[in-house]
Amino acid sequence: MDGDHARGWDGYFALVRQHLDRNTIEKDELNYKRETARDLRAVSDDVLSGNENWIKATKGPFLGNLNNLCDWRGVSALSKWFENDPKGASEALRDLWSPDDLSPGKIPATDRVIARVRTFAERFPHVAISDDGQPFSGAGVRLRLIAALLMRLSAAHYPPFKVREFKKAYERTGYPNAPSNADEATLYEHALKFLDEFVAKAEARKLDLPQNRLEAQSVVFKLEWVLDRDPPPPPDLLQAFADELLFDVSWLRRIGKLLDDKLQVIFQGPPGTGKTYVARKLAACLAGSVERVRLVQFHPSYAYEDFVQGFRPTLKDGQPGFELTNGPLLDAAEAARAAPDENHFLVIDEINRGNLSKVFGELYYLLEYREAEMRLQYSSAPFALPKNLLIIGTMNTADRSIALVDLALRRRFHFVEFHPDKPPVAGLLARWLKKNAPEYGWIAGVVDRANELLDDRQAAIGPSYFMKQHLDDELVRLIWEHNVLPYVEEHLYGEQDRLAEFNLDALRKEADADGDSTGEDEGAGE
Repeated sequence: MDGDHARGWDGYFALVRQHLDRNTIEKDELNYKRETARDLRAVSDDVLSGNENWIKATKGPFLGNLNNLCDWRGVSALSKWFENDPKGASEALRDLWSPDDLSPGKIPATDRVIARVRTFAERFPHVAISDDGQPFSGAGVRLRLIAALLMRLSAAHYPPFKVREFKKAYERTGYPNAPSNADEATLYEHALKFLDEFVAKAEARKLDLPQNRLEAQSVVFKLEWVLDRDPPPPPDLLQAFADELLFDVSWLRRIGKLLDDKLQVIFQGPPGTGKTYVARKLAACLAGSVERVRLVQFHPSYAYEDFVQGFRPTLKDGQPGFELTNGPLLDAAEAARAAPDENHFLVIDEINRGNLSKVFGELYYLLEYREAEMRLQYSSAPFALPKNLLIIGTMNTADRSIALVDLALRRRFHFVEFHPDKPPVAGLLARWLKKNAPEYGWIAGVVDRANELLDDRQAAIGPSYFMKQHLDDELVRLIWEHNVLPYVEEHLYGEQDRLAEFNLDALRKEADADGDSTGEDEGAGE
């Protein structure tokens, strides 16, 4: 991935490698900061020695270089503070640049510096008016100035700070943001911890940059400057989604084409094959926002009045009565109609568990003819389903109610199979275990062997039972005994003698004997 949508440290370092090199950082980002640190050392010597002319020293290159690192209001506010309260300003600077920490080669500890930042921020005038009347306030703006002053202690250890650049880096890497009400000291401490992690992760990846906090900060600032000038192309969100799911992206693009054709699809397959998870995630990906996705689950008592529109009991002025209320379909349709340039999705989970002809009513017609208008049962106003409202349903093929799905509905939906022996589910468990729990790769072989014994692809055991973080021996056995075996027992009703064939340890031995305990051959199904 690239640009604003790069997420995680790997994605961030890929951007660094793509857009930056060490020579660029060295030339453009480090030299003037080191110059500012040298100027600060000269000023600090005057301040700490009690030289009455120290204020004049700040009028030279010091303020000019500082202006490159601070909001211009910060430099103006600092200059005014020097003029209006030289004693208070010099005392605050002396405390920030403690003489005990200015001996050559001595670097003050981070916790001590953070405490000084908080004290200095409290003493600094919280509102200083610049020449054109602009106020100087806000923790982030004030911290830019304080962080620049801290370079006197050690530029390599206490580098500059800017809110925007650090927030973008947090977003790109997935690092948490600082608390919204953070003061200057908390903001800076948070940024320093981020830079320390940056250095450690770069070293682990054998990346030449960065080697200290200043170099890490320079990478952050330089990268944002480059991306602002030359924005990267928009990311391939489907590819990113496919990588997350361990699916082939061509399969997801195929679903997109099916939705373009009929605007409705149904994912069908045995339980545990990821139908609902993929439906929700894919809908959010194609809609561009989870806010444009609505989920509803059908069940035997679900009716037209629940799904489309109906009268509901209500109390008005203390009197019982009924009120015409829209269901999730009409709510989704209204949202889609209000934003015609955006796709909206309605995900119907377990669609086959409802009495479909009763739940859908006249919508059977509107699903096929999106341009047409009809009057709904409880309304005299004409209604049409907007074309930007797409529907994804899920259907459990192990459920006997699948026989109730009539041909009229089947004609209006594209049907997509989710079966353990067919892409994208084929080999998915093996791929997931290889990536997340390689020591448990044998589970894929056990599930394959169990499905061979079941000999019913519509009731096969899906991979999602075991696609869980923090797998261990106890959890594997609990899942098998309390999820898988009850499902198998129900499927083998009347054949109780066959349950012994599904003993976990026995299946593992069989899978190992077949040489298929890792399940690596299953990846060919992609």
